[in-house]
Amino acid sequence: MKLATSSMIKEIDAFCEKSLGIPTRTLMKKAGEAIADAVRKSVPAGSRIVILAGKGNNGGDGYAAATVLLSDYKIRIYDIFSAGQKTEEGKHFLSEYLSLGGEVVGYDGKPDTLADIRSADCIIDAIFGTGFSGNTPESLRALAITVREAVGAHKIAVDVPLGINPDNGSVNEFATAVSATVALSFIKPGIISYPARSSVGEIIYSGLGIPENECERAFEFRYNMLDARWACESMPKREANSNKGTFGKLLLITGSDKYRGAAHLSVEAALRSGVGLVSFVGCESLVRELSAKYPEVIYKDRAIDSSLTDEDIRELVALSSRHSATLVGSGSDTTDGLLRLTLALLASEGGALILDADAINVLAELGEEGIAAIRRSQRTVILTPHPLEYARLSMNDVSTVQQHRLEVAERFAAENRVVLVLKGAGTVITDGVSVHINISGSSALAKAGSGDVLAGALSGLVATGGTDALTSSALAVFIHAVAGERLASEFSTYGVTPSDLPKEMARVMKRIEDGTLGE
Repeated sequence: MKLATSSMIKEIDAFCEKSLGIPTRTLMKKAGEAIADAVRKSVPAGSRIVILAGKGNNGGDGYAAATVLLSDYKIRIYDIFSAGQKTEEGKHFLSEYLSLGGEVVGYDGKPDTLADIRSADCIIDAIFGTGFSGNTPESLRALAITVREAVGAHKIAVDVPLGINPDNGSVNEFATAVSATVALSFIKPGIISYPARSSVGEIIYSGLGIPENECERAFEFRYNMLDARWACESMPKREANSNKGTFGKLLLITGSDKYRGAAHLSVEAALRSGVGLVSFVGCESLVRELSAKYPEVIYKDRAIDSSLTDEDIRELVALSSRHSATLVGSGSDTTDGLLRLTLALLASEGGALILDADAINVLAELGEEGIAAIRRSQRTVILTPHPLEYARLSMNDVSTVQQHRLEVAERFAAENRVVLVLKGAGTVITDGVSVHINISGSSALAKAGSGDVLAGALSGLVATGGTDALTSSALAVFIHAVAGERLASEFSTYGVTPSDLPKEMARVMKRIEDGTLGE
C-alpha cells in the first residue's frame, strides 16, 4: 500500500478537486462518516464524547463527524485555538453542527475544563493531524497530559495523534497514546513506524473514495507499506522454460565453530528461496555437518579466521565474482580473517554483496573507515543490521536509532549508496530513495537464529534476480514476517523456533505465487 507524507496530502486534496472533480467538502464529509463509524463500533450510544478541534482541515473533519454523531451521543466540542475554522469546508461543517444544536466551547486550559475532558467516555483528537511537526506547543501540554490521564476514555485520533510526527514516526514527550487512529485518504508513514506505532492504537483506514490508481499516476510515492497485494504483484514469475542457470548462483560464507547453527539456518533458507545454485564456504567440521544434511550445496572447506592467508582471500574473492550474490557474516565470529575478507569483497567487482551480523560488526570496529569501504564499493551492497549492529556501524546510540528509525535508515542508505534493511519491529528497507515499511510479524521472531534465516532467504531472492535488490530484500522481509505470524498462530509466540521458518516461508511463497496470500 502506498503511503503519503503530510506535504503530499495537501497536494492530493488539491488534485482531487481540480483534476478529479472531487470537492474537498465531499472528502471532509466522508472523513466525518469514517470517524463516526469508528466511534459507533467502540462507544455505546448515549455516551459523552469530547471532540478537540483545531482550526484546519483536521478540525473540520472533527466537526463533520460531530454532525453525524450528534443524534446518538452527547457531544461537546472544544475549539482548541478559539479560532473557529479557517477553511471554507471546515466553516461549512461547523455551521451545520451549530444549526443542529451542537455545542462548541472555547478551550481555556482551566482546571474545570481539563476535568471535563478527562471525564469523557470518548475523546476525539482532531487538533493537528498531518499538520503537526516538532514539539507540542506549550499551551497544549496540560491538555496532552489530561488526555493521557483519561484512562477511562476511548481515544480516537483523526489521522495522527497529538505529539507524533506523521512523516518519520518520532514521538515527543507530550505525545498522546490513543485507542485507534482513523487514517484518511492515505496512511502516513509515521504512524506505522516505531516508536509512533506504539501510540496510534488500531489503524482504521478510509480511502474516502479517492481513486488510488489516479493518484499513483500523478504523484511519486516514496513510501510503501508491505502487504499481500504488493507481494503478489512484486514476486518475479518463474517461466516453465528455465533451468538452474536461470535463477542465479549464491555463495554463503556463514557460520563458524562458535556459531554453527547460523550456517544451518542460512543454508536451508537459501535453498528454499528459489535460487538455482548454492555454494558454501566454512570450516571443515561445519562442511561435514552441512554436506550430510544438504547434499544440494557445493562446499568449499576454508575456515574464516586468523589463519586465512592473502592467497585464500584472493581465491574466495574470485569465487564470489562467479556468483550473482554473496552473503557474508551470519554467525561468522568477529575475526581478523573475516574483516580482511569483507574488505576485499567490498573492494572487488562482482554480484550483490549482502553483509549481515559479524561482517557489519567487524566493519564497525574501523569507524568511519569501515563506512567508507562500504561507500566506495562498486558492488550492490545490502546491509541487514539489527538496531545494535546499526548503532555500532553508524556510531550512534541505540536509543537514537530506535527513536528515529525512518530518518536514520534513509539518510545512511542515501549517503552510502546501499540497500539498508534495518531490522526490528517495523523493519525499514530503503535505498535512500524509496522506502518499504513492514508491519507484519510477531514476537515469535524475537529469537536468536531468526536473522540468519532472513539473511539466507534474502540473499537467495537477490541472487535469483527477476527484480531489483531493494524489492527482493523487501520481499524476503515480508515473507519472513508472515511466516512468523502463521507459525505463531499454530505454536504460540512462545513455541516457534527459527528452524521452523524456512519451510513455512516456502509455504508463504506458494501462496504469493498462486496470488492467494491475501485471501
